[in-house]
Amino acid sequence: MTTSNKTTQLKTPLMCSHRLLLAFLAFLGFFLCYAQRNGLSVGIICMVNPSVDNDPATYNNNSLANHRNIPASCHQHTAEKSQLPGQVLLWPKSTRGFLLGSFYWGYALTQVASSVAVNLLGPKRFLALLIFASSMATILLPIFSKLHPSLVIALRIVAGAAQGGLWPTIFRFWSTWAPASERTTLLSFQSSGPSMGTIISLIIGGLFCTFSLNDAIPFIFRHGWAYFFYLLGGLGIVWSIVWLIFASDTPATNRHITLDEKEYIRACKAEEKIQDVNTKIPWSAMLRSQGFWCILISMCFSDFGLYAVWTVVPEYMSEVLLFSIEANGFLSALPHMASFLVVMLSGGLADFIIGKNYVKRINARKLFHGIGTFAPAICLLSISFLDCQRRYLAVALLIIGIAFNGFMMSGGYIVNVGDFSGVHSGVVFGICNTISSIGGFGAPYLTSIITKHKTALEWRVAFMLYAASFLISAIAFIFLARGETEPWACDDEQDEAHEELTEVKRKTSVI
Repeated sequence: MTTSNKTTQLKTPLMCSHRLLLAFLAFLGFFLCYAQRNGLSVGIICMVNPSVDNDPATYNNNSLANHRNIPASCHQHTAEKSQLPGQVLLWPKSTRGFLLGSFYWGYALTQVASSVAVNLLGPKRFLALLIFASSMATILLPIFSKLHPSLVIALRIVAGAAQGGLWPTIFRFWSTWAPASERTTLLSFQSSGPSMGTIISLIIGGLFCTFSLNDAIPFIFRHGWAYFFYLLGGLGIVWSIVWLIFASDTPATNRHITLDEKEYIRACKAEEKIQDVNTKIPWSAMLRSQGFWCILISMCFSDFGLYAVWTVVPEYMSEVLLFSIEANGFLSALPHMASFLVVMLSGGLADFIIGKNYVKRINARKLFHGIGTFAPAICLLSISFLDCQRRYLAVALLIIGIAFNGFMMSGGYIVNVGDFSGVHSGVVFGICNTISSIGGFGAPYLTSIITKHKTALEWRVAFMLYAASFLISAIAFIFLARGETEPWACDDEQDEAHEELTEVKRKTSVI
């Protein structure tokens, strides 16, 4: 009996399994982290006094229309803004720019270091530590906001540094937990967490702006936006405790998993010829491999487009499509809702078509990545030619483009990292994500330069740039992607033992 047939007999259903429970916990962890990451983007609108910029064009309808060359048919949408009770902080626009970008300073610093540290501490403890640190920084933000913005910047750097280790750690975790046949399903489930976290931060974050308590209440408990950060941080701390209870570095050391499921995962990993978790990192071979450079190029350009869309869509909704603050949060969240649904539905689809041998694994990755990058490129290019007169069509195209990007998240480069790099997937992702995170602060900054006068023509140039970025990612992945474990990630000794065992079983079955 071959190992493949033995694995088939041992297979335990994914439904109600412990690996599915861990995928759900990972989903919740990423959900909370991305809500913490993007919470300030919407919360800062509730926190800052709008008069601090002293921009008359912001408050006068006529000057606003003239300044941005807004069509006469859209003048009805240029309503005056009123100050909310919680808008009490005096942070000018330049300071707000530093605050929003400071997260990615820390985020870029810890990718590679985290991919090494996780091998020392183990993914179970390290992931709990990362989310705990990010959550504490989130809880302290309202407390320090009244003192000085530099303290808030420091907290955001800490949160970014903590979250910089999320992806390397989770890839390292799934390298020992996820069978190849379920890798797309498990990772796509967890990968939908960022979309849902962004959705929640955009929708309910604005709701916390609507109330403030009596002035006699201490500042840290007075305004609604403070409770938003307390909620996200508190839930993150609770999550860290739950994760430590149910997770483990490997299935073999888990106290909650059944023996059948443990043996099934062990057999799958033997079939994949994955190296031992303590294997030294093959730096030279890894950095020279085609698969590594494919991920680096694809990730850098796709992430530039994604970071831009994530951070500037609310501005675009306000400056070009002229939606109100109330409508802005909900409409900005719609594309992420669509992406979440696509990621959840398409992850299982990728595993299905691979398992049925309809296409090879590498071709499935190329198909999903191609859909997830070509579609947003086309939609963003189309949006660049629209203005406030067709603003709902622009929103619809944005929803479609980001929805189809979900295919990239569920079956594109993110899952492909684990296909070829084995237990070194965390290191590969960490290095590539370090470089691509430049887009986190580069894309919004470049957009602010291009759209200095907030006109539709300037935004056209910006959206064309985003579309080109997605297009380059698609082309690079199609030509360079690798689908199977590369030699530097294989365990030669385990491979030889596996072949010897298979040969002995074959001869025995013949006799």
